[in-house]
Amino acid sequence: MSEQGIRRIVLTSSQGAGGDWARLNPLVKAFIKMSNIKAGFDDHTGVDEVVRASDTDWTLVRAVALTDKPVSGPLAAEAGTAKPGPRANRADVAGFLLDAVEQGAWIREAPLVWNAKG
Repeated sequence: MSEQGIRRIVLTSSQGAGGDWARLNPLVKAFIKMSNIKAGFDDHTGVDEVVRASDTDWTLVRAVALTDKPVSGPLAAEAGTAKPGPRANRADVAGFLLDAVEQGAWIREAPLVWNAKG
């Protein structure tokens, strides 16, 4: 990215990827380890490592289980250890990604996002 002059990147990731693995409950961890979705988590973790090592202003937006419901906003977002809600609407996550770019928010952070209502 630095070779091309890219200074900002905002990516979607997943709850449990990278350093967020500890937040998952043991049953979910066991399911991931024993299923074919482990490869997806490994990919998310690899991207996490590469992006964090860059000098780019990055944001990794970690979403909980995604739904196809219409925009309902607002999303709850935090980079700590709070227990999230169970779902995030894809449309709301897309809005969060755009806001992060336009507002220069969450730079060099990996917020977990979920729908605060419903």
